Amino acid sequence: MNFDFIKGKIKNINIKITESFNKLPPDKNEKSKNYFFRFRRYSRLNYISKKFTMDPGSDFYQKKKMNRYSGGKIRRFASIDKKTLNHVIELIKKNFVIFLNPNKNYKFGIHFLRIKCGNNFVGYPVPEGWHKDGFDFVIVLNIISKNIMGGTTRLKTNMNLDKKDDFAEFLKKGEFIFFDDKKYNHYTDPITIGKEKKKSFRDTIVITIKTSN
Repeated sequence: MNFDFIKGKIKNINIKITESFNKLPPDKNEKSKNYFFRFRRYSRLNYISKKFTMDPGSDFYQKKKMNRYSGGKIRRFASIDKKTLNHVIELIKKNFVIFLNPNKNYKFGIHFLRIKCGNNFVGYPVPEGWHKDGFDFVIVLNIISKNIMGGTTRLKTNMNLDKKDDFAEFLKKGEFIFFDDKKYNHYTDPITIGKEKKKSFRDTIVITIKTSN
């Protein structure tokens, strides 16, 4: 199926997925004023002949030109546990496989990300700035956001400053944007603590998709 981007909403996300965000370890590659602001797990899936299998590796690499902030090096993250990953597979089957070419095989990267912010530090969902990830498609799925300001997700083809974003919305609980990574640069605004002085964070699943042989 050919498309540029699709916005949608998943009404019911398995509670095992949502609860797993409370146990994400810190991403020690990144800090904001000496605070860990990004917590994550990462796993890979293969989709071959319309069947999913789990890839045991959890290394992640991007070229420096794709990620000026953390690219050019191998990053190793804690993997997503198998039970939770099985729930993710079911979520992908139900909501996203329909948008893919049924005659092709794919490699999926599954990123569970919690971005925190506080009175003394800002949370950066995209510390590398506007970028492409180097895949065929990317999905950004919001699990929940609590007590934050900012966090608007943006897509843009033309990076001239005077050009408006092609898409710019704050993704609410269960909402997703599925877009062509080759066409669009993407970005999400930094988050700051909201009106209430309490726990503040943004939980998302980012799914990268690349055609495989």
